[in-house]
Amino acid sequence: MQLTGDLSKVSLPNLLHLVRNGELTGKIALLQGAKTATLYVERGEVIHTELDMMLGREALMELFLWLSGSFSFFEEDTRNVPRSLFPGKNPEDTLERLVRDGLSYLEQKKYLDQLHITGQTVLAPIEVAFQPQSWSAPERQILYPFVEPILMRIDGRKPLSEALADANLTRRAYVIGVYNLVLEGLAVVSEPEPDTDDEGERVNLPPWVVTRLQQDNPDLSQAIVDMVIWVDRVKCWMYQVDADFTKILDEVSERAENEAPEEDFFAQLSQGDIDYQGPLFGEAAIPGGTARSAADPAQPAAAANSQGETEQSVAKKPMTGAEYYGRMTAPPPDEPQPSQSAAKKLPPSIEF
Repeated sequence: MQLTGDLSKVSLPNLLHLVRNGELTGKIALLQGAKTATLYVERGEVIHTELDMMLGREALMELFLWLSGSFSFFEEDTRNVPRSLFPGKNPEDTLERLVRDGLSYLEQKKYLDQLHITGQTVLAPIEVAFQPQSWSAPERQILYPFVEPILMRIDGRKPLSEALADANLTRRAYVIGVYNLVLEGLAVVSEPEPDTDDEGERVNLPPWVVTRLQQDNPDLSQAIVDMVIWVDRVKCWMYQVDADFTKILDEVSERAENEAPEEDFFAQLSQGDIDYQGPLFGEAAIPGGTARSAADPAQPAAAANSQGETEQSVAKKPMTGAEYYGRMTAPPPDEPQPSQSAAKKLPPSIEF
């Protein structure tokens, strides 16, 4: 039997209950990004867990924080698997107890995240936290082993990461201890005192600015650093765009100057500022400066002689620009009608 799925759709507690109800035996492989984990189950009970360098209960508790990723179950023999959990001998290792503790750990971690309590947060203990009567209640006596290493190290000046550097706490122990200190009101979040040796100027930001920065990063100092880096990058991009745009404008202006059109020939021609003696458009040039329409067939030389004019005897007067322009824009003359003599030479029509 093989099962595969997504942890965002089938959470780890539901997956463990599914294995328990089917009394399955085999291996569950989990993957989240570059992280991998392995659970071995026997008859529906978890007998061994591996996650990075962690084994057993602590490794399984961390897997309850995986709200995304994928899983695959494979049936296989587990007789040679090393055991780090003993559900048949230790009541703390039963599936019901493991799931209950895992879900509690998940809720505590979510609570701290909602309060934006991180390793850079500064906690200050209250005086009553050091009084013995504060831990006389049975439920607080159970929590004291988790709370005591943290309570003895926080001082209202150092961030948690620095104050607990030598405590050698697991992630789960750290979450449980800080959660109960804050929840029971035995420690409060404190602003770090300014360092007298620091020459930097203290800056007071409006609350809405602090809230907006912490949306990107709960660590306010790192959020400001990221914002400055981002603004500098945007400035560099804007400077580069401005330089490229200026260069483009210069190139366009230079090209426009080099390709500037000459004075309008036709405008000068219509105003009579120049004389044009060449042939009109659509006319072929002939000796002596005369022009003849290229569309009309060449007239015989005899027809010109019959009218008493020859091409050499006709004196051509230079044409002004206004005359040329008016001639060029004038509508074409009507087509000549065929003469009666030409009509008589047409072949007779044939009727059927």
